[in-house]
Amino acid sequence: MTDATPGAPRHVVMAVASGIARDARVRKSALAVAAAGHRVTVLWGDHEGSAVVEGELGPVRTIGLPVPYLLRDERARRIARRRAWRPAWPAYRSRTALRTAGMRLAADSARVEGRGLVARGLLRVRTLVHRVRARAFGVQERAFASLWRRRDRRRLARLDRLDWRRELANVADLEAAFTKWLWRLEPDVLHIHDIHLLGAGVQAARRLAAQGRRVPLVYDAHEYVPGMTGGDVVAEAGYQAMEAELIGAADAVVTVSEPIADALVERYHLPRRPVVVLNTPSAGEPARAPAGVREVAGVAEGVPLLVYSGVLGKLRNIPTVVRALAELDGVHFAAVCVPNAHYPVARALATLAEEVGVADRVHLVDPVDPEQVIDFLRSADVGVHPMVRGLANHEMALPNKLFDYVYAGLPVVVSDVAEMQRFVREWGVGRTFDPDDPAALAAEVRAVLADLPAYRERAASPELRAAFSWERQAANLAALYADIAR
Repeated sequence: MTDATPGAPRHVVMAVASGIARDARVRKSALAVAAAGHRVTVLWGDHEGSAVVEGELGPVRTIGLPVPYLLRDERARRIARRRAWRPAWPAYRSRTALRTAGMRLAADSARVEGRGLVARGLLRVRTLVHRVRARAFGVQERAFASLWRRRDRRRLARLDRLDWRRELANVADLEAAFTKWLWRLEPDVLHIHDIHLLGAGVQAARRLAAQGRRVPLVYDAHEYVPGMTGGDVVAEAGYQAMEAELIGAADAVVTVSEPIADALVERYHLPRRPVVVLNTPSAGEPARAPAGVREVAGVAEGVPLLVYSGVLGKLRNIPTVVRALAELDGVHFAAVCVPNAHYPVARALATLAEEVGVADRVHLVDPVDPEQVIDFLRSADVGVHPMVRGLANHEMALPNKLFDYVYAGLPVVVSDVAEMQRFVREWGVGRTFDPDDPAALAAEVRAVLADLPAYRERAASPELRAAFSWERQAANLAALYADIAR
């Protein structure tokens, strides 16, 4: 599959659009490929930096590339200016201009008191003109709002013909930052993590091919892109179009669950089934955390403690846990907040806890290093994951936090999304619930707490740990690279 000497170690250049400090999958994948005998360099996107940052992750070289997102931001400003444009006459151009004119008129009205007939007459004319322009402003705003709604509907009706290169300006920023590095590092294999840099990987592989070097491209699909949703349907359609166009250029595809592998084969008619590499912990003893989550949260031993570890985005549905606490007397909840416990979403969760009346039992905690997560979680009683259902990406996922909880010895109470529910029922490590119903979550938590030793015993099953350990996933990666090396 490559022009390099068969069987020889390869220089593998991995790339990911975001930081790697808390990206366990990228970190473990890089180390696994290095452990298989290859030289590995990881390029990562530094959204806040202004200079290249070099570092090391064990034997792996890491390079942080500044990505200022100038093209994305300029496109956003251009769209905002276009939508904000209004004619100068007869209506006011903006609500600010309307208010300013009204305040100026009020000030002038006070000044003409006691002045001559001409001054008062001019003020009456100005007042009349202002009223007419104010009414026209309201009509104009409704008309422009209707115009943009019709335009947006037409745009959404043509999503199947969407030009992703035009719509995803952030991808252009990433390609500008990464593509030259990808080919200048003289890789023997390119390994692209997630959809955002797939275009940069394809361009780099083609550039190297033009120079006479056949470099295999591995696409590591961290999500099922056609099943994702984040509220921006145009961006979602753009990523789908991007993946549909470019995935065929990959020599191998890696993904995160068996159902997603099947879906990718069916959707894109891939010649080879993707290699499945689950987001799972090592079977060995984890790195020690400075303290456990119970200690950090200030919850005494013997007090029931639920834990969630991860980002607090809308689709993770963490408010359901907070609301369930109202029906769980004496039970505490620690949210290990990524990126940190002071993030706006975390503060909003604290506000909700106050509204529900459970603020004294909700604890927002900063995250630890990825290698310390398992040890950090051990002191809790139950791991929870209430992510919303109905999204294909969720229904087919086995999230890394599910395995983090189990490998920490915790039983779980999780949403009844298809693949996660199948795993929990098959291994008997917890209960599932309707994520739209806090009372259902509370009921399942009570059921697990009532039989905690039995659930803990099943979570500690040696068979489970052997079946899903990172060592097994690393073996899948090593086999892929051995195949590439032939």
